[in-house]
Amino acid sequence: MPDATSATVVAHPEDRAKMLTAEQVAGVVAGIPAIGWACDALKKAGWRASISGNRITVNDEVFAQFIGTTVGALGGIDARWVIYRIAGTKPVWVVGAEPTR
Repeated sequence: MPDATSATVVAHPEDRAKMLTAEQVAGVVAGIPAIGWACDALKKAGWRASISGNRITVNDEVFAQFIGTTVGALGGIDARWVIYRIAGTKPVWVVGAEPTR
């Protein structure tokens, strides 16, 4: 019997190719500084996305949690996204929410 820290995902081979990954979601929300805009971008990517508080649920598989703005180095604003699968499997992705210049 696997222990509670096991990160095994059981899926049929044909389903694995269709599984949404945290990396895919991170690629869409990176650089988007507002949760509503990020939700719209995820929908435009073809996924179901809904907002609850500071978190977006994507296809009932992945969470994208918006960590609000804090004052960063030299007074800059630092906001980020933490993206992880609902099942708690690794990896967890952390990407910036500020657009690159």
